[in-house]
Amino acid sequence: MMLKKALGSLPKTAEGLIEMNFKELSKFIDNIGREYNVPCYDICIYYNHVNVFSRKRGFSDFRHRIKAAGRNLYFIHSGAKIMCCVGLMRLIQSYKASLNDRICEYLPDLDTDIKIRDMITGYSAALYTEEEPFGFDNMRRLIEAISGEVFEEFMDREIIKPLKMRSTSFRLTDKGKKRMALQYRFDGGGLVEYETDAKTIAEQNNGCIITSVDDYARFCEAICSGGTAANGYRLLNRESVDILINELVYKETEKDGAFVCIGYHGGLVLIDVKKKITIVYAQYVKNMPVEQLEMYPKLRKLAYECIGADTWSMGYNMFP
Repeated sequence: MMLKKALGSLPKTAEGLIEMNFKELSKFIDNIGREYNVPCYDICIYYNHVNVFSRKRGFSDFRHRIKAAGRNLYFIHSGAKIMCCVGLMRLIQSYKASLNDRICEYLPDLDTDIKIRDMITGYSAALYTEEEPFGFDNMRRLIEAISGEVFEEFMDREIIKPLKMRSTSFRLTDKGKKRMALQYRFDGGGLVEYETDAKTIAEQNNGCIITSVDDYARFCEAICSGGTAANGYRLLNRESVDILINELVYKETEKDGAFVCIGYHGGLVLIDVKKKITIVYAQYVKNMPVEQLEMYPKLRKLAYECIGADTWSMGYNMFP
């Protein structure tokens, strides 16, 4: 959505948005491909329920010069984690389970004293989703045991469909394969394609969510707005959002009221509940050199400055 269109739907309390200027951020985003050797990338920013900035650049298939499009789907690893944690928190706030319940009460084969609150923290912090006992498979089983539903059906009914995330799934469909951008990685001194078969990639990325940037941003901005989506759907109550973000989920910032993570393929998710700012950035490059990781704090800093947020904390900068 273009900024002029967004301004037409602004609430009176957010009239200050009209002074936003995204010139510097646009310039930075347009140069990511050249500066950081990223072939395909997509970004969406929300402020106070309004999509104030969107940009898609590069090529979803660099070799054949196929430009990035809004229809592109991405594997978002850490994005799946926060979504599963939200699903579990919906069960907690519905009194179907307690954060202090031991997971072995629901999964008897796991002889452990780990509590549900520990599961949320451990699962969200695990580098690989298959790490036991905090792996995705156990998170999936735990949600199924508590809800009494198949995992995908529960997530569809409770999160994906109510938020109108029409391009989001935990499984890659035949239709979705055609919308996947190619995968790349840094190998030595260059950028190479490392897999072109979307099905194979999906099998290698168990527990990953398949989504578009626009779709996933709807989910994030609902959390950012205290748990209520722009369409009025109550994803979580405000207390659950506060507990999840400030006490339970692993995040790459020391700032209260905010969630920041860098994903496996170089994506960025930022949810700042206090400032009502959501940033979702996706790309398809893994093994990025350390010197290129400077792009994330730069991107975050420019976004805040362009929006006009009154403070910027170094606590957000994972890479000073």
